[in-house]
Amino acid sequence: MFSFHEFEVVHWDYWRRFKLPLGADIVTVVGPNGSGKTTLLDALRTLLSIQCSSGRDYRRYVRHADQPYTWLRAVVSNERRGRGATAFFPITTDRVTLLCRIRKRGGEWERSYGIAPGTLAIEDAEKTEDVVWKGARQYESELEGAGLTRAIKRVLALDQGQTDKLCEYTGRQLLELVFNVFGDQEVLDNYQAARNEQTAIERELRELTTQLTQLGTQLQRCEAEVNSYREYQALIAELADLHGLWLPRIQLAELVDSAAGGRKQLIGARRELQALELRANELARDVEATAQEEAESLAAVTACVTKREAAEAQFLEARAGLAPVAALLKEQDRLARVAREQATSFDPVAASAEQEALMRKRFELEREVEALDRDLKEGAARLSVLESGRTPEDADVRKFRAALRQADIAHCMLPEIMEITDQAWHAAVEAVLRSVRNIVLLDDPNDRARAWTLGEHMQYRHFVVPDREPATRPAKGSLAECVRFSGSPPAWLARLLNDIRRVESADEGASLAAIQSWITRAGYWRERRGGRFAESRDFHFGQAAARQLRERLAEQNQRRASLPQEQRKVAERLGEVRALLNGVDAARQLADRASEFAQAFVEHEQLALRVQATAENTAAAQADQRDAESLYRTAHLTLAKLRLAHEGVVRERDKKRPDFEASRREQGARLQALRQLRRDKPASIRGVAALDEARRKYGNVAAVEREVDRLGKRRADARYVSDPACVAKRDKVQGDYDQLSGTIQQREAHLQGVQRATHDARGQYINVLRATVRLYGQNIRALGEIAGIEIEVEPPHLENDDAKLAQATLNVKFGFDDKSPIGLDDGEASGGQQVMKSMILLVGLMMDERRAGGFVFIDEPFAHLDIFNIDKVGAFLENTQAQYILTTPNTHNVNVFKPSDLTLVTSKRRPKEKWAPPVAFLRRDRSSEPKPDAAR
Repeated sequence: MFSFHEFEVVHWDYWRRFKLPLGADIVTVVGPNGSGKTTLLDALRTLLSIQCSSGRDYRRYVRHADQPYTWLRAVVSNERRGRGATAFFPITTDRVTLLCRIRKRGGEWERSYGIAPGTLAIEDAEKTEDVVWKGARQYESELEGAGLTRAIKRVLALDQGQTDKLCEYTGRQLLELVFNVFGDQEVLDNYQAARNEQTAIERELRELTTQLTQLGTQLQRCEAEVNSYREYQALIAELADLHGLWLPRIQLAELVDSAAGGRKQLIGARRELQALELRANELARDVEATAQEEAESLAAVTACVTKREAAEAQFLEARAGLAPVAALLKEQDRLARVAREQATSFDPVAASAEQEALMRKRFELEREVEALDRDLKEGAARLSVLESGRTPEDADVRKFRAALRQADIAHCMLPEIMEITDQAWHAAVEAVLRSVRNIVLLDDPNDRARAWTLGEHMQYRHFVVPDREPATRPAKGSLAECVRFSGSPPAWLARLLNDIRRVESADEGASLAAIQSWITRAGYWRERRGGRFAESRDFHFGQAAARQLRERLAEQNQRRASLPQEQRKVAERLGEVRALLNGVDAARQLADRASEFAQAFVEHEQLALRVQATAENTAAAQADQRDAESLYRTAHLTLAKLRLAHEGVVRERDKKRPDFEASRREQGARLQALRQLRRDKPASIRGVAALDEARRKYGNVAAVEREVDRLGKRRADARYVSDPACVAKRDKVQGDYDQLSGTIQQREAHLQGVQRATHDARGQYINVLRATVRLYGQNIRALGEIAGIEIEVEPPHLENDDAKLAQATLNVKFGFDDKSPIGLDDGEASGGQQVMKSMILLVGLMMDERRAGGFVFIDEPFAHLDIFNIDKVGAFLENTQAQYILTTPNTHNVNVFKPSDLTLVTSKRRPKEKWAPPVAFLRRDRSSEPKPDAAR
C-alpha cells in the first residue's frame, strides 16, 4: 500500500493554507485540546474518502472556512507490488498526487476527486489533462486497488480515544477482519464465484420445477376449455359494445359537463381577480393622494416651525433684556432679606447646616433633570412606534429578528397575533405574559434547527417556538376569554391562559380549589408555586400600551417643567446663606446702589410688557405647530394603513393569479381533450341525443367501467376460453412440458459438477484461511514478546462445510504480568491493558511482508497509558514497516515523541482572528542518535 510524502490544505476549517512534509515513518501531531489535531486527521480521511471522526462531516469544516471552495492535496508513494505492477497502475511514476476539490453547487457542497502522476500543484490541477475528476465511489475503487481496502478503512476511521475498540471485537469479527487484510482475494473470489454459481443453479432448478408443475396443471385444464368458447364469444361482443359505443359516449358527456362547470368557475375567478385589481388600483390612488396630503402637512409643519422659531427668538431677546433688570430687583430683595437677618441675631452653625442641605438638594435636582430628560427621549421614541401601529422591540429582539429575516426564516412575534379584547383585565393579561411577550413563533416547524442555532449563537434569552396549534375555545371565566388570536399560538400558552380563573379579589380566589390558578384585575396571581403580585409596569400589547405611555410622559413633562423653578429657589437661598456666612454688609450695599435699583424698577415694567407680548406670540406659534403636527401624524398614520391595505390586496391578488392561470390552463386542456375526443366520431356517438341517452343509461364513466369490470370478473371467474384451437394449445402445452422435463435433467447433472467445484474451492479457501491465521498469530505473538505480554492464539476449527465456516472464530488471549490469560473483551482488563491489547491487534494487521508500507491514523493512542506503556507502544511502532500519523495533547509525557521522526504542531485560533496559524513541523535528525539494541 502507498504512504504519504506531502500534504497540503486550502480553506479547511479555520486554516487558510499550509503545506506539510509527511515523509517519515512515524509522524506525531501535538497541540492543546481544540487546536485541530483531529481536524487534520479528518482532512486526511476526507482526502481518502473515509468517514470523519465522531459523526463529523466534511461540510462542517468547509462551512467554518466560509469560502466558496476547499482543496486537499497529498503526494503519496507509488510502490511496485510482487508482480511488478505499481499501486496506481497504469500510473508508473514513483510519486502520485491525490486531489480533493470541494465546491458549493446549488446551495450544496460537492466533492470531486482526482489522481495525477508525479507531484502536481493545486494551481495546475484544473489546467492539466492528466487529472480526470471522478466521484467518490469510483475514487474509492481505485484506492482499494492501490491497497486501501475496506478493512483498513475501518481501522483508519477509529474515533479519538477509540483505539481500544479492536479488543471489543468478537472472535468472528476478528477473523473476518484478519482475512480481509491478509487473505488472498483471488482465492476468496473463486470460492465466492463457485458458491454463487451453485446457488444460481439451485434457484434455477427450483424455478424450473415450479414451471413444470404449472404446465402440468395447465395441461389438465386445457381439456375443459372448448365448451366455454361460444359463451365467451357473446361476452366479448358485449364488452366490445361497451368499449366501442357506450364508453366514448359517456366520456364525451362527462367532458362536456366538466367544461361547462370549469367555465363557470373560471368566470367567477376572473371576476374575483378583477375586483382585487380594481381594489388595488383604488388603494394605490388613495396612497398617492394621502402621500400628497402628508407632504403638504409636512410643509405646513416646516412653516410653523419657522414661525415658532422666529417668535421664540423674539421672546428670548425680550426675556434676555428683562433678565438683567429682574436680576437687579432680585438682588435688591436678596440684600433686603440678608439685611433683615443681619439686623436680627442668626446662628452660624444652623446657616452652615442649611448651606450643606441646599447643596445636596441642588445636586439631587440636577440628577433628576438628567434622568427625566433621558426617560422623555426614550418614551417619545417608543410612543412614535406605538402610534404607527407597530410594537416596540428591545435591541436584542430587533437584532435576532434581523438575523432570522436574513436567514429567510419566516416568523412572527406574540403581539402580532394576539389582541387583548377586555381592557378591564388588560393589566392581568400583561402580568401573566410579561416573561413570554418576546417569544418568537416560527411559521414553518422545519426551520427549528436553523432558528435554534441562531438563538444559541446570538444568546437570545427568549423562547423560539416551532410548534403551534389553533387556539381552542376558551373556558368560561378564564383569562383566555380576554384575548383573541389572529394566528396559531403555542399550545402551552393557550392552555396557560385557559387554566387561569378571573377573580375580583384575593379573598374570592382563596375560596377556590387548591389546584385552581387565579388572578385579580390588579394582577395578584396565584399559581402552583403560590401567590404573588405580578403587575406589569410597562404595557406591551395593544393601544393600552400607547395610552399608558402617554399618561406617564405627561406626568414626567409636568415634573420636568416644575424643576427649573425649584432649582432657582434653591440657588437663591443658597446665595443668601453664603452671603450671611461670608459677612456681607447688605444694608450698606442697599444704600450705595439705591439709584441703580430705582432705575431698574422703572425699566422692569416696560420690559415685562414686551416679554408678555412675545410670549403670547410664541404660545400661538407653538399651538399652530402642534395643530400642524397633529394633521401630519394623522396623514402619516392614514398613509401607513393605506399602504398596508394596498400591500395586502396586492399580495392576495398575486396569490390568486397563479391559481387563476392554472384553472385557465386546466380549462384549456379540457377543451383540447374534448375536441380531440370528438374528432372523427360519428353523429351516433357525439350527437346531443346520443349523449343524453348515455347519461340516462349509465350516468357517468365509472358506471360503464363498473359494468366492464363486472363482465371481466365474470369472464375471469368462469375461466372462458378465448382461443378456438384449444386442441392445438393442449398439444403445445404437452410439448413444452416434455421439453422442460429434459432441461431439468440436464441442469441437475450440471449441478453435481458445480457442487464438486464448490467443494474444491472451499478447501483451497480453508487452506488460505489457515495460513492467514497462522501469519497473524506469528505477528501478534512477536509483538507480545516485545511488550512482555504472553499471547495465545486459538486457531479456528475449519471444516469443508459452509455452516461450520460461518461459525468459525479466532480467539486471542493475553497474559499480563504472569497472570491468567484474559480474552478479547471479558471486562477484566484495565484501561491501559485494553489499549495494549488493541495496539497489538492493530499493529499485527500492518505486519505483512507481501504488502509492505502503508499508513494508519491513530487519534490519541497514548490515552490511559503510563510512561512505561508509552515506551512499549513506541517500540511497537518502530518495529513495523508502516507509516503512522499519531495525535497527542501537549499534556502527555515527552516519551510519546521518542519514536517520532516528524512532529506536527497545531495551535488554537487567536481571538478576533478569522484564520488559525498554519501547522508547524519539526523533523528529527537521527544520524547522531545511538542505534537501537539488537533486542528491538
